[in-house]
Amino acid sequence: MRHAGRSHALGVLTILFAASMGSFACNRTGQSEGPPVATAETYPVDLLERSWPILTAENDVRQPYEAGQGWVELVAKRDLRSCVTDLGPTGGTAAARAHAEAATMYRQASLLYANAMIAAWGSMAEPTDPLGGAHLLTVSYALAGDLEKAREQSARLDGTTDPSLAWHGPWASWLADPEPQWPPDLSGLPLQLPEPKAGAWPPPVPLPHYTLKEQSEEQREIAAADLGALVAVALWHDGVARGAVEDDSLVDLYAVQYRWPIEGAVDGKVELPLDLYFGSDYLVPEDASFLAAVGGDKGAGAVDEFKDRSLLAALCDRARVEGKIDPEKAIDLAAATRGAILARMKEKADGNTEGFHRTFADIGRVAALRGLALVAEAEGDHEVSGRLRILAWESSDQEWTADPSALLALGAWDAANEYPVRASEMVHNLIRRYPSLETARFGVDVLSLRVSRRRGGGPPGQ
Repeated sequence: MRHAGRSHALGVLTILFAASMGSFACNRTGQSEGPPVATAETYPVDLLERSWPILTAENDVRQPYEAGQGWVELVAKRDLRSCVTDLGPTGGTAAARAHAEAATMYRQASLLYANAMIAAWGSMAEPTDPLGGAHLLTVSYALAGDLEKAREQSARLDGTTDPSLAWHGPWASWLADPEPQWPPDLSGLPLQLPEPKAGAWPPPVPLPHYTLKEQSEEQREIAAADLGALVAVALWHDGVARGAVEDDSLVDLYAVQYRWPIEGAVDGKVELPLDLYFGSDYLVPEDASFLAAVGGDKGAGAVDEFKDRSLLAALCDRARVEGKIDPEKAIDLAAATRGAILARMKEKADGNTEGFHRTFADIGRVAALRGLALVAEAEGDHEVSGRLRILAWESSDQEWTADPSALLALGAWDAANEYPVRASEMVHNLIRRYPSLETARFGVDVLSLRVSRRRGGGPPGQ
């Protein structure tokens, strides 16, 4: 394991967790200090023993992370920029983790934007929509993996002088290949990114990128932020992450929850080292491999294959009723995850409950909800998936559970369902820490306006 960080920060993780938690006993979902008791009959306690919360209950395992301020920023605060700056300069798996986290955040921000555009200027298109919307739809459909529609939209710009063309060229060139390989070469974008370097963070790009005009008598102008900018920054961080490790399939597997649909399935045969899953939604490394199988050709059928080695798969197995995840069982099992983590960590601390125990247990509960939601979606149960996603979001009211990639993933899911209110709130809050996410606001605002108009000026929600 790589011992990253600053020596003077030894013990800061434990201190921060203890101070930040205090006597916290209840969040806004009503999660109490008395969750269901987990037994071997009701809960996979054997798999829990291999989880990162239980492994890092051992002082000698946890101390390298306590010594690194970057790990505190990542796990306790979910501050990706500070994490990248602190963990990145010396490279290695910690740098790969930091930049992979940043890449997934920008992936989901761009997918939120893309889903919003597909809903607003695709499904709900109007004759007055600006011609340059064809470019934004080209990129949106490309990210969604629908290359046929991406080419249809790209063709609408042939022979025009639309101001979006400077941003469209690399995408048009990529789509000209009958079988384009991801990712496209976006070096031709009018976007200045620094040389890829571990520990660096690209500065915000000035907005707007160009101005579009509605196809109406008034020709109302629309200051536009280009979706490709978010894609380029995501690929920049992804490239740095890959360069920090010898086997870049580790980066693919780590990002499996939050990849673009165009990227396709991931080979889950590698195993994540602790640096790549400590503090994450993968409680054991096989959880990532399980989700890779779910996202591949096995779908929800992967539960039976992984239930004896993936904690998440075991939870899915126990949450099923007649072959599908039951939401009430899923919610109880997520609560049991929190309780089991707390109980085992307390046992390993000679009966004492330390502040970081509750923090790690909170992360475990939300991780279970997010993972179960993904499997419910793979089972075709959109309603149950949505319920679990939203409960996970409602449970993310502390910094350590408010993973920006997960929040934006819910925003992307909302946008695909033509519901921009929550997505708008998420983007607004995250811009304070990550100004480049201002670009994503354009897509959300377009969707909000379109939904509001369609509903007679009422609130833009479902």
